Amino acid sequence: MSKYGIYKGEKISTGVKSLAVILLISLPQGALADVGQFYRKTNVTIGVGSGPGGGYDAYARLLSRHYGRFIPGNPSVIVQNIPGAGGLKGANNLFNIAPKDGSNIAILQNTLTLNQIAKSGSVSFEMMKFGWLGSMSTTSTICAFTKDAKVEKPSDIFMKDVIIGTSSGSTAMIPAILNSLAKTRFRGVKGYDSTNNVLLAMERSEVHGVCGWGWDSAKVQARSYLESNAFKISLDIANEPNSDLKAMGVPFIMDLVKDGEDKLALQLILSTQVYNRPFATPPGVPADRLEALRTGFEKTLKDNAFLADAARGNMDIEYMAPSKIEQLLAEAFKAPQRVQERAVEELKQAGWGGL
Repeated sequence: MSKYGIYKGEKISTGVKSLAVILLISLPQGALADVGQFYRKTNVTIGVGSGPGGGYDAYARLLSRHYGRFIPGNPSVIVQNIPGAGGLKGANNLFNIAPKDGSNIAILQNTLTLNQIAKSGSVSFEMMKFGWLGSMSTTSTICAFTKDAKVEKPSDIFMKDVIIGTSSGSTAMIPAILNSLAKTRFRGVKGYDSTNNVLLAMERSEVHGVCGWGWDSAKVQARSYLESNAFKISLDIANEPNSDLKAMGVPFIMDLVKDGEDKLALQLILSTQVYNRPFATPPGVPADRLEALRTGFEKTLKDNAFLADAARGNMDIEYMAPSKIEQLLAEAFKAPQRVQERAVEELKQAGWGGL
C-alpha cells in the first residue's frame, strides 16, 4: 500500500516510462518525419466534456494556445465542447467515436474513475485503456473556519459540532463523506447558491465555515479573507498533502483518520483529485504519434510563455506524467471489492449524481 494512496497496482509506472524511452530511441528518423508530416496536414482537437467557461474548458483553452508549438509539424489546436452527463458524453465520444489517428485528445473529468467503479449504466469506456498524456494540475479541497468555530486544534473537528454553509457539489458532499468516514461533526446549513454566498454568511456569522472548497479556487477567490485573517484554513482534504498547504502548516486529513476500511474508502473517493486536469487520447493511437503528443504535452507545461499565460489567469499548473495517472488508476481498480462498494455507497448517500 502506498503512503497516502490505496492499494498499489502492478509496476506500471516503470514499464510505461521504459516503453516511452524505447520508442524515442528506436523510432527511425523517417518515422519522426512521418509524425511531423501527419500533423502539418492535420489539426489537433481537444474535446471538453463540459460547456464553455468552466474550469475544464479554461485549462483546455490554455493548452490549445501553446501546445502546437511542441508537436512535430506544429498543428493548429482547437477546442470542441461536448457537454453532457457530468463529462460522460465527452468520455464516451473520445473512447468510441473520435478518430484514433492522434488528431483527437480530450480533457476528462477526473471523477470518471468513480463512474466506472460504480458501474454506471452510462459508462462505455475503460479508464485504463485511454492513451494518457498527463495532467495539468493536482488539487486538494479544504475546510476554512472563522474564529466563531472555535477550532483551535485538529482534533476539535472530531470533538465538537462545527456549523458550515453548503451550496452544491463538493461543499455539500465532502462534509457528509467526512462525517461518515472520518467521524467529523460538521453540521451543514443548506440553501446557499454559491461558495461566494457561503463566504458572505461566514462574514455575517450565520455559519462558521466552509468545507470541500477547492484550494485552486480558494486561494484566488478568498485572497482578501486570508490576508485579513477573517478565517483560517484548517484542513487539507486529499490523498497527498498539497505543497502550498503543507508549507502553511495546514493539518492533513489522512494524518487524522484511523486506519481501516473507512479510511480506505475515503482514500478511494479522494484519489481522483491527484490527477485533477487529465488529458488523454482514444485507445489505439499509433505509438509514435502518442509519444509525440506526450512529449509535447510535457514540454508545453514547462514552457515559460505557457506558464506566464497560466499565471495571468491565476491557474495552477503541476505536470503529472501519464505513468503516474496509470499507477493511480491501477490502485483504484485493484482496491478490494468491499472498499469499492463502500465508497460508492458513501457517494450515493452524499448526493453524488454519477450513477
